[in-house]
Amino acid sequence: MITRQQIDALQQFPNGPYLVTSCYLNLDRTQMPAVMLKIRAKDLLQSARHQLEAKAGTHLQRESLRQDFERIEAHVLEDIGRGNQKALAVFACAGEKFWQTYRLPRLVRNLLIAAPAPYVRPLLALLGQYERYGAVVIDAGASQLFEVYMGAIVEHALLTGPVPRKIRDDGFGGRDERSNERRHDGAVQQHLQRVAEAAFGLFKQHQFDRLVLGGAREALAVLKQQLHPYLRQRWAGDFVAEAGRTTTAEVLAATMAIEERVAEERGQQLVEELLRQVEQGGRAVSGFAATVGAIARGEAQTVVVEEGLAGPGRICRPCRRVSLDEDLCAQCQQPTEPCADVVDEVVGLATATNCAVRYVGTETELHEAGRVGALLRY
Repeated sequence: MITRQQIDALQQFPNGPYLVTSCYLNLDRTQMPAVMLKIRAKDLLQSARHQLEAKAGTHLQRESLRQDFERIEAHVLEDIGRGNQKALAVFACAGEKFWQTYRLPRLVRNLLIAAPAPYVRPLLALLGQYERYGAVVIDAGASQLFEVYMGAIVEHALLTGPVPRKIRDDGFGGRDERSNERRHDGAVQQHLQRVAEAAFGLFKQHQFDRLVLGGAREALAVLKQQLHPYLRQRWAGDFVAEAGRTTTAEVLAATMAIEERVAEERGQQLVEELLRQVEQGGRAVSGFAATVGAIARGEAQTVVVEEGLAGPGRICRPCRRVSLDEDLCAQCQQPTEPCADVVDEVVGLATATNCAVRYVGTETELHEAGRVGALLRY
């Protein structure tokens, strides 16, 4: 799973005498067959190769780019054959012996760029869409702790406790059975207390945004009472599971189903708040021009973009002003140049001004309000 620290490290890559190749590819085999994905990937690399090599000023730069393209093509074709990821980001610089690959949980626009530094803008936009989840799976005598982020899962701990089995024995008027039940219930309580403490320790270390719990309904009810208030506030849902028997893949699938529901609800609430503010003349705008203007003035706090929104436009590189069709920059009066995806430029401008970017589905009311908007700081 990719982290903000890894993106920060990419941004700190030292500018040297070579260009860095940044490649983003959609590898989702549910969208098209593997053969077509391979053709698309090879076409992208071959068409970009001639254009990007022209940027290289020296023989060493061209040779570094050539090696980057060859290695990326081989890696991508192998990944398509395995078919186990939706999208891929690759950063390469043969001249600096630099190579980084990241599996991505959602579709991205096919893109290949050669520049002095890694092109991380799509990663920054992607990062803002996902929350980090903690997942705790329990049964009477064991528990597993996981972290789920951007479609990947990491197991952190397995806790077990000596929980005695319940034994039906009516000896001595049932006193032995009741004594055994008390020992059993006490041991379960102690085990769940250890689980709650371990979950809070995981939270303090990794600062996840949400918590999901897996297990039997009765045990989960007891565990919730033991959780630290910070974790109870972050609880997002439960699922049926059993520690040690529910597979990691099943935990991931159950957590992502809850995550999808939460994200949909969160996006709907965000759009409702934005449109309410727009209607009341409050701190929000909707539509492309108003949103771009708010970002440029430093007023935008959170930009809300409909998933899949993209299209060509114009940009003034010195001013970083974007528009749909302005041939001259309204700020400096210099000619603008075409850009393949004006929304990508808007997202880049937003992240550069410390503005959060949130993507929402296509079924919200934002679709009828220009498909993009912004909540304002003032």
